[in-house]
Amino acid sequence: MRNGIEAAEYAAEVQRVVRYLGVSNGNMQEGSLRCDVNVSIRPVGQSEFGTKVEIKNLNSFSSVSRAIDFEIERQALLHSQGQGDQIFQETRLWEEGSQKTVTMRKKEGLSDYRYFPEPDLPEVILTEEYVDSIQGSLPELPEAKRRRFEKMGLSMQDVLFLANDINVAQFFDSTIELGADVKLAANWIMSDIAAYMKNERLSIDEVKLTPEELAELIASIKSGTISGKIGKEILFELLAKGGTVKGIIKEKDLVQIVDPSEIEKMVDKVLSENPKQLEQYRGGKTKLEGFFAGQVMKISKGKANPGLLNKILLKKLNAKS
Repeated sequence: MRNGIEAAEYAAEVQRVVRYLGVSNGNMQEGSLRCDVNVSIRPVGQSEFGTKVEIKNLNSFSSVSRAIDFEIERQALLHSQGQGDQIFQETRLWEEGSQKTVTMRKKEGLSDYRYFPEPDLPEVILTEEYVDSIQGSLPELPEAKRRRFEKMGLSMQDVLFLANDINVAQFFDSTIELGADVKLAANWIMSDIAAYMKNERLSIDEVKLTPEELAELIASIKSGTISGKIGKEILFELLAKGGTVKGIIKEKDLVQIVDPSEIEKMVDKVLSENPKQLEQYRGGKTKLEGFFAGQVMKISKGKANPGLLNKILLKKLNAKS
């Protein structure tokens, strides 16, 4: 590996794999995952790597990245100043405060690592059949999941977000298995649901929303039963309190108004109550269309079908007085 960010991303992928396998929560801050790094540089034209330096005390991926890049620069500077012999085989610590590595202890050679056979630990011999059986029992791992999501037509940004956390990936998979539109499901999870989880400091398996109800919500908006705006209101109630989409729609009478004559009456009411703004609109201030649409939405309590409302409103606004 050639730089800090490559090593940090490799370590992050190891974390994802152990979480996918369920062998550890992989939390670095709790010590569930530790990362030490070895850095050695090789001047251009030289076939052998230089002296290896080990860095400890790295408790985040950003620390891994910054410590490696600092150490590469430190060693390269010594080389450029003709002091390559001052790079010792040693263990250094990463100091977060000063953003640099400092000597912890020096090692003279391999003997300091005390490599020797442990007589109380017998050899472990694994048969090919055993290895194959383990291979066959593995779940879908992060890389395979990313490739599958990519084939669904999702952008790389969507893919990386959804596959990063196994619980989020499973929630997404469950939602689309219930027939939800792939892109719409991804958008809801990555925007409003992710924002709610961040604000409330919850994981996706701690919210009250289920994949079944997210799929139902998407279907209700797509069919025109409710508007996208009402959908958001329902979503936040589902996230915080649970319940069902159909139950909330019925309880709060949130079914979208799609009857043109009903919307027309609301538009007529708003236009008759705002003659000054109507005159200004017809005088050229067309941006007032948004004002009228907002007033109709207010009367309808957000239930008027936006497409139908805009069509009727424009027709009325542009009608000759």
